[in-house]
Amino acid sequence: MDWLKSILQSLPLDKISDLLGEIVIWWSQMVKGVPPEDLPMYAYLGGSVIVLILWILVARMLPRPLGGMSWMVLFAVLLAPGTALGDPSQIAPASISVVYAIMMKDTTAAIANSLPILMVLVIGLFVGFLWQLIRGAFESSLDKARRHTADDTQANLQLAAGHDLETEASSEVVAPSSNVSAKEKATTTTADKTDKP
Repeated sequence: MDWLKSILQSLPLDKISDLLGEIVIWWSQMVKGVPPEDLPMYAYLGGSVIVLILWILVARMLPRPLGGMSWMVLFAVLLAPGTALGDPSQIAPASISVVYAIMMKDTTAAIANSLPILMVLVIGLFVGFLWQLIRGAFESSLDKARRHTADDTQANLQLAAGHDLETEASSEVVAPSSNVSAKEKATTTTADKTDKP
């Protein structure tokens, strides 16, 4: 229990309360002209968007397919459209209808109300699958282009190094012969000088 107290004492409660006050003021300014009957829908959509944005941080820590799939499940549960309980002409989140049907122990209504959630989930997973295919193809083509560029660079370096080796080898072959001829000339001139007296 001491660890919980230490966490609570280390939290900057003043900053958190100021931030929450600013959020409330911002929200009241944003919904100033909204009719009262539409306010719950705006609040629900705003909260859902905030939850989905925060879930991206969690999904990035999960393994690659599980993170995206969990985000899509959360999206389908939060934002799949359904009908309102009292008025079927109004749109409401399907998850609320499913929870209500489960609480009323009506399994047929729960299954019927979960169909929009499943449909949004299947469509989202299919779009995610296509996105991963396109992304994988793009990354593999980019990898091939990088490898091809690296191979070309390596071949050019080897060609330049081979050309440099050939010129060094030819200069080494020429240099000793010129040195030998200079030495021979020097010995012949000294021999001629010793023969003359």
